Amino acid sequence: MLHFELRRHFLLIFIILCLTALIYSNLPLDSDPMNISVQQENQTIEDILFDEISLALDGSEVRITGVNYYENINSIVIGFEKKWFYTNPDLKECMVDSVLTATSAIITHSEDLAGKKIVFTGSAIKRNGMGDQNMVKIFQTEIAFDDALYVDWEEFNGHGGEKELKNASFEYVWWHSDLSTGT
Repeated sequence: MLHFELRRHFLLIFIILCLTALIYSNLPLDSDPMNISVQQENQTIEDILFDEISLALDGSEVRITGVNYYENINSIVIGFEKKWFYTNPDLKECMVDSVLTATSAIITHSEDLAGKKIVFTGSAIKRNGMGDQNMVKIFQTEIAFDDALYVDWEEFNGHGGEKELKNASFEYVWWHSDLSTGT
């Protein structure tokens, strides 16, 4: 019986030592800045923009759904989504504010985005006559990155509207036909 107890204690000590070694080997004891910069270098511009815009929109009712580069049209397409019904009166204002917020983050990447178009799309929930709900595209606008560099984005810090987008050199502003009246 004593032999069995010694074996069990030895096994328990061995397991504790193994777990300690495993935990110790996975602890970030040295926050080497080289490792961090290597991770950032491996990120695509799409990943970087997604992270920065997500951070800029933190606390907003609109969230970013994706950032994609399309080489054939030389454009970065950024998708937004609002989990409200598209008939909500604040929807247009929230979408415009999100575009203005995102654009002020985007213009810091002139090396990667020079010469490209920036396209923003927005989606919201629409309910059909049978009560079914679907996410539908409700908004799209576009600006040339090079034009965006010459806009004073600090000027657009209030509540937005379609007029502000047009004043900020956006080429067009498209709204779903159910939303196209008024701003």
